[in-house]
Amino acid sequence: MSSESMVRHAPWSEMTLAKTRMAEHLAGRIRPDGGIPGPCASRVLESALLLVLLRRVESDLPAQARLVRYLRNVPTDASRFDRALSDAVLTGKRTEAAWVHEEMLRDFDHFTAARKRLQFDVFMALTGAIPFDPQMWPDLIGTESRVRWVSMSMTAIKVIVSSALGRPGMVSESERAELIEMLASLVPGRVWENHVTAHLIALLALSVFAPDHPLMAKGVDALLRCQNGDGGIASIADLTYFTTGTAGLALARGGTDREAILRTGDYVAAAQLPGGGWSFGENAVQADVDTTSYAVSFLATADRFRYRVALESAGAYLTAMANQDGGFPTYVHGDPSEVAMTGGAASALGWAGETHAEVLEHAADYLLAAQLDDGTFERSWTLSEANAIWRAMWALHALPPSRSGAIASRRESAVARSTRFLTQAQNADGGWGYRPGDASDTASTAYSVLALSAMGRRLARDPVVRRGTFHLMARQDDDGGLSGIPDQVAPRPLPFDAPVFADTWGLLALASCDRDWGW
Repeated sequence: MSSESMVRHAPWSEMTLAKTRMAEHLAGRIRPDGGIPGPCASRVLESALLLVLLRRVESDLPAQARLVRYLRNVPTDASRFDRALSDAVLTGKRTEAAWVHEEMLRDFDHFTAARKRLQFDVFMALTGAIPFDPQMWPDLIGTESRVRWVSMSMTAIKVIVSSALGRPGMVSESERAELIEMLASLVPGRVWENHVTAHLIALLALSVFAPDHPLMAKGVDALLRCQNGDGGIASIADLTYFTTGTAGLALARGGTDREAILRTGDYVAAAQLPGGGWSFGENAVQADVDTTSYAVSFLATADRFRYRVALESAGAYLTAMANQDGGFPTYVHGDPSEVAMTGGAASALGWAGETHAEVLEHAADYLLAAQLDDGTFERSWTLSEANAIWRAMWALHALPPSRSGAIASRRESAVARSTRFLTQAQNADGGWGYRPGDASDTASTAYSVLALSAMGRRLARDPVVRRGTFHLMARQDDDGGLSGIPDQVAPRPLPFDAPVFADTWGLLALASCDRDWGW
């Protein structure tokens, strides 16, 4: 049945049934310990780099054969970047770098753009798609960062480029020692910080100056443990804390069995780092605002009293992360503020009411100033325009009464702009795509319904919300779940696919479209 037909004929009981089936499907992913894993699909970039590494260190021919099989089966509609990498590593075919910068970074107006340009060039050079070039030298970008994998990746890139250009003396012994020291913190059998890309780049650098180091065998073993059944390897080894927080929030609002919710909540609370934040995956120590915001929203929805200690500690972490401009960065206080992180943090802190009122007001000021004339914001960690709109609108409506009056008129204008954008961007099938004119996808549709719901538009009264909701219902699979194309990106702007997100965002949207979940 088409979404248009469902708009005309589906009774509310069908939406309730769809939501129940979706919740049951998602709840079926809960492990005995309460975690909700979100394994990622294989990706060409990391698969190609792993094949380069295994060839270089002459390791594991069967694993190489599986990688070759995966890369030979790259779909014909894959991105030009993926095809260039697979062609280069399989046949030695060369390409030009200019189109990478134009096609991949054209709309990427972000403080990490220069670093991303360098990384993509080095990725392609490592596979043989382009030659190494003196312009790849990373001096102007630097190798020091308080974000662990950025520091390791940039140091590794410096080692790789200096060797490829015949300038090994440009890397100091202390930099090589630092790289080894970071790799030495590997948990046996686990990818370093769950960051497959950084792990691979570091091992490729190690192969330049110490190919027989014991860390090489240890690091390769960890990667091979992550090889998927299709022969490829994903970009993220473990995303369980992030997927559990997001899915837990959807289940808590979607009406799942309380015992299951508390089991999941206990798992999340136990995973909190000493500083009050959460990392995105197990056995990692780098906290981030995004994972923490979803964890807080979930725990506050599940049981504020049961998780009050974790919530208070997380509140201290988040408020300490707020920048002077009122916004929040992703990883480190003082890094540039980002809209989606600010929206997530502010909406999560809203559960505590007046406790964080000043932080919430400053965050609202930042978000209102960051909105573009067309009602959108920067896209950041997703390809979809609607994601940041949703998270900003959740935050703008999370202010306690004592502070909301100060922004009321500006918020009303912001709501009008974003509502107009989403209304005009809705496709004829009732869904939304990444951007206006793109084909509808599950995540963008769910984000759009969530954004409109946050702005007070309700299923019973609003045809735009109704059509979006029934579009999601029309996409429901026989098992109750949803599927869709990936929209999350890492490293930005490269998409990665964690199928659990389709169920999560879809259920959260259906649970939010007919009621007010304000704190």
